[in-house]
Amino acid sequence: MTHLALATLLFRRTEWIVPALILGAAAAYLIWWSSRRVNSSQKIRVLASLLKVTGIALLVVCLLEPVWSGFQPKPHSNLFLVLADNSESLTVESDDSDDPTLAAQIKETLTDEQAEWTKRLEQEFELHRFAFDRQLRSVNSFVELKHNGEASSLQAALASITQQFEDRPVGGVLLLSDGNATDLTQANLAAQLKSLGDIPPIYPVVYGEADSKPDLTIESVSISQTPFEDAPVSVQCNVTARSPGEGAQAIRTVNCRLIDSDGTEIESARMPIYEATTQLPFRFQFRPVKTGVTFYRVEVTGQTSSEEGEEPAVVEEATVANNSRVIQIDRGSRELRVLYLSGRPNWDFKFLNRALVEDEQIKLVGMIRVARREAKFDFRGRDGQSSNAIFRGFKDKGDEETEQYDEPVIVRLNTKDEEELRGGFPKDAEELFQFDALVLDDIEASFFNQDQLDLIERFVSERGGGLLMLGGQETFHAGDYDRTPVANVLPVYLDRATYPEGDIKLKLMLTREGWLQPWVRLRANESNERKRLHDTPGFKTLNAVRGIKPGASVLARVTDGSANTWPALVTQKFGRGRSAALLVGDLWRWQIKRTEDHPDDLYKSWRQMVRWLVADVPGRVELSTQSAVHIAPEAVRLVVRVTDREFGRLDNAKVKIRVVGPLTMNSEKDSSEDETTEESSPEENATENGEPTEDVPKKRGVLLDAEPSNEHPGIYSTVFVPKKSGAYHLVAEVVDGDGESLAPAEAGWVHSPIVDEFQSIGVNPGLLEKLAEATNGEVVQAEELNDFVSNLSSKPMPVMTAWTMPLWDSPIVFLVVLACLLGEWGLRRSKGLP
Repeated sequence: MTHLALATLLFRRTEWIVPALILGAAAAYLIWWSSRRVNSSQKIRVLASLLKVTGIALLVVCLLEPVWSGFQPKPHSNLFLVLADNSESLTVESDDSDDPTLAAQIKETLTDEQAEWTKRLEQEFELHRFAFDRQLRSVNSFVELKHNGEASSLQAALASITQQFEDRPVGGVLLLSDGNATDLTQANLAAQLKSLGDIPPIYPVVYGEADSKPDLTIESVSISQTPFEDAPVSVQCNVTARSPGEGAQAIRTVNCRLIDSDGTEIESARMPIYEATTQLPFRFQFRPVKTGVTFYRVEVTGQTSSEEGEEPAVVEEATVANNSRVIQIDRGSRELRVLYLSGRPNWDFKFLNRALVEDEQIKLVGMIRVARREAKFDFRGRDGQSSNAIFRGFKDKGDEETEQYDEPVIVRLNTKDEEELRGGFPKDAEELFQFDALVLDDIEASFFNQDQLDLIERFVSERGGGLLMLGGQETFHAGDYDRTPVANVLPVYLDRATYPEGDIKLKLMLTREGWLQPWVRLRANESNERKRLHDTPGFKTLNAVRGIKPGASVLARVTDGSANTWPALVTQKFGRGRSAALLVGDLWRWQIKRTEDHPDDLYKSWRQMVRWLVADVPGRVELSTQSAVHIAPEAVRLVVRVTDREFGRLDNAKVKIRVVGPLTMNSEKDSSEDETTEESSPEENATENGEPTEDVPKKRGVLLDAEPSNEHPGIYSTVFVPKKSGAYHLVAEVVDGDGESLAPAEAGWVHSPIVDEFQSIGVNPGLLEKLAEATNGEVVQAEELNDFVSNLSSKPMPVMTAWTMPLWDSPIVFLVVLACLLGEWGLRRSKGLP
């Protein structure tokens, strides 16, 4: 078939154009003049004239030698690709058991030996066949198509095709898929395709979609963690319920369960559905028993409506592959250390220390000043000694080792050894940066030298630590922190403070932003929280400030009962860290006035506040995961960030990452044996209920060497490609340049391609249509496949061949001329005209 769509009409004898026009005009005039002399009806005369003029006009045109010319695809010079989806999602059965699955329809189309479209493609094109799921692979025949793939990596398949046939003439890609790609999204399709380069036209083949069975799909699971003590972890599970029809198998109730790795149910919830398609948001709030990386499973089931006295039956769904998800929660396993510095003994340290004793992960180190520095010449021992008598005689110290009169007397509490903080407040970054947060209480700015004040600012901005300043007699404006580096860190302005006057009794209340922060609240619901605030005793000490800095958040205020209010709790981000100003100075009243039948709200408040303070403080070793789809669809890049003692980037470290998994859930047999290297024995790869055991960093899993980055100092990475689906636990083991082993960092991720594969069932016509439009292709109905292939020769292809068809000596033209002249003669004779 010629390529008429691109054909043009040419004239070889262009020099005859003027004579031909003159000749044609003269002939037309003579025919018109002679027709006027004929005695007949006007209709007969016009018809006869038109027949004669047409015949003579064709003869005149033939003098110019007209020729049709154009281009058509050159046989067997262009490539055409057939791309078949081999993923498991095509096997979902319809509501009618007699209807074939989409997988069966595609396979029948591709393996029909009598199909005309296949023969024509092989005759006119160089045909290549491919199947894809996780990866693209060439096939000689589609007979072995099994539709058991765990993913539909369509973007990766197109990228591979584009790269493989970059310099070859590909005429198009015939795509047989449901359009539910696991690595393509309809919203960002244009940008994703643009990154692949020059993609040939894609022609998706679509089939008529049958009604599917009822189905539940976990669309998304999001996890948020807060310092709220009663339920620090929130799991938001969004479920889509599709229940067409009113039959006995229609879903009427959806049950969602949160299960730990032992198979123990943590929480469950149930919701009814009333429409054919319903979005159901399930929310679980709980407190994990263990710290570190743990894994949980969320699962949903659908139930029918039941008669009175009968248990509802579980609905048979189109697939249950999208009914569960494994999630990982990292509560952190690193010890978090908080340095508390107070200018005098007070109640705050007592209650804060008692509160944090219940938190096994947080260690509070205290520095309490019990005596200020005194002038040496004013205070001398009777024996002429210069050491402070308060410390004389302890532990047989010599005079030169005891605190002097011109030094403050500081008591150290909960230090890790006798040497820690022996010289007082840290004077260098290495000593201070080992802590995660700093609490300043009743300590004036003059206690520090300028270098220490700068160090505190660096502790927050560079190290990423947390700073909390408590209200007291010698903090904020009263402590002369104005115009110091610490004032830059605080979220409030310290100058020109206006204090409340008289015998005040301040009541605490939360602001709108405070109600949104779980760590500020102490009760699970609003009514109980308001009652708690109402019962909180009044406070009498307040460090009033001039104003709040831009970007800071006021989470709580105090009021004197009239129209006067002052900020009580203010926070802000500063550099890599965060800071908070607790302007109330006598929170201890809260605990002193507590009765035995009331909960320890002050202790809980302290724990939540400190948890917030250290929540995002980085350690010296940080481990994270990133997708590496450019290497393989399931590949994961494991990235380790390593810093030195002053939290500068460390380049000369040796970094290894231990990968343990896939871990099992619900005490099933561990499949991690297949993931081990030669150095790991089966005994070393045993699991305990799907959770890492204490000796994970030493014994189990695959040990990978992380290579340093050439572009970013202190960054080490490697790539891991999992062979099986499941949960994976990671441990980064780091040795610095001095041979010191740093505290390991943990992380985890869940490899579950089957979840993405069954995210949507049925056909996704929207993505297929956009895919065809973006590549200048078109959507092809399965029943019109033969016609589509027949018309491919009329479409532009990379390799075309020229063709010509002369019209001047064509038998068709001769027959038309003869028919016109004979018709005019016959018309005249039939009417008896000359």
